Amino acid sequence: MADIIPRPARAKQTDEKIWFSENTVFNGEFAEVAELFKNLIPKAQNASKNTLNFITDSDIAAEGYKILYSDGDINIFCGDKAGALYGFMTLIQLAGGKDCFNAVIIEDAPKYSWRGFMLDCSRHFWTVDKIKQILDYLAMIKMNVFHWHLCDDQGWRIEIKKYPLLTQKGAVRKGTQYSVNQLRDKDTTYVEGEYGKGLFYTQDDAREIVRYAAERNITVIPEIDVPGHSTAAIACYPEISCAGEAVEVEPHFGIFKNNLCVSKPEAYEFIKDVIDELCEIFPAPYFHIGGDEVLSDQWSNCPGCQALMKEKGLKNYTELQGYFNNILVAHLKAHGKQTIGWNEIISENLDSSAIPEVWTTDALQKSVEWAQKGGKTIQILYPYVYADQPYSIIPLSKTYNYNPVFFFFFYQKIIGFEMRQ
Repeated sequence: MADIIPRPARAKQTDEKIWFSENTVFNGEFAEVAELFKNLIPKAQNASKNTLNFITDSDIAAEGYKILYSDGDINIFCGDKAGALYGFMTLIQLAGGKDCFNAVIIEDAPKYSWRGFMLDCSRHFWTVDKIKQILDYLAMIKMNVFHWHLCDDQGWRIEIKKYPLLTQKGAVRKGTQYSVNQLRDKDTTYVEGEYGKGLFYTQDDAREIVRYAAERNITVIPEIDVPGHSTAAIACYPEISCAGEAVEVEPHFGIFKNNLCVSKPEAYEFIKDVIDELCEIFPAPYFHIGGDEVLSDQWSNCPGCQALMKEKGLKNYTELQGYFNNILVAHLKAHGKQTIGWNEIISENLDSSAIPEVWTTDALQKSVEWAQKGGKTIQILYPYVYADQPYSIIPLSKTYNYNPVFFFFFYQKIIGFEMRQ
């Protein structure tokens, strides 16, 4: 039997020969899914005509499917369009480019409702066409969330009409870094020269990505990383920072001190305006606010932040960030959206509806404690699923065998997992 990714819950090899080619006729409510990937259907060599029937079965779980055979025809039983799509993608894998294969009876449904992939388009820009290609690949292996990292210290990549400088100025840096040898080590080289001019997504581009993804049962989750990793935004609008001083978009990669000032009304007006515009574009019920790697240097030297901590009785900078996060959580709730952030958002005062995305191993205990309080998490642990790391550090076998459930009781609190580029 051909290797199927991901491995089905149940599969039984048979000796029956099945034709599957461009001569196959598609019938049923969800036959349209075959059109999305008709270029992958094997060319007919000696194939007879047969039928692939998409049959609706309300007893099948969401996104699940069964593949059975009858007199040479193929039947995909499914409860929804997603199940039809995933059953069809399994057939593509079974065929392996040939128009005839041994029939395999398959029954499958996802273990996790969130099966995501994060793409960082701040440090390195990806064209709309390339993103569509990635979305096709995600659909092929039954992943259903595209987490779109749209800004960072190294560039702002999404059009915000109220703040045009974000893409006019914030998208551009004076140099960049590239990996020297992705197969061997983590060495990078710095290249002088302007990078990023015109490299951003218009709001129409974003709408097109959302539309294209939805056809493939993929939900697009935007990420605007705040209050840290905000150099590109502050370079355009310095009044949203503590010092209010001009900075340059960061050409190097790393962790930097430029934060939004959590005591300034201007900072809240800015991020709320950004959220308002993006919520009109992205219909997903989730919004990612980043929140990782926030250094406290500027807050510790900011009279406004110090006064705010005293006024609100905040014991440390983690709770100060929690105060900021809760304001965004409330704003997103008004849009009907649930907040996601990196595991650094976890704090004693964080709104319980927020979903931490756990990426650092030192946060595992915190995430368990969060789950014990009733909170949900997404798992994206660095040592297993960071595809931008050298293969010597994270080989494919390590990623493929990754199990995000590290404590038995924790299973029901994990809504899913992600890989990232």
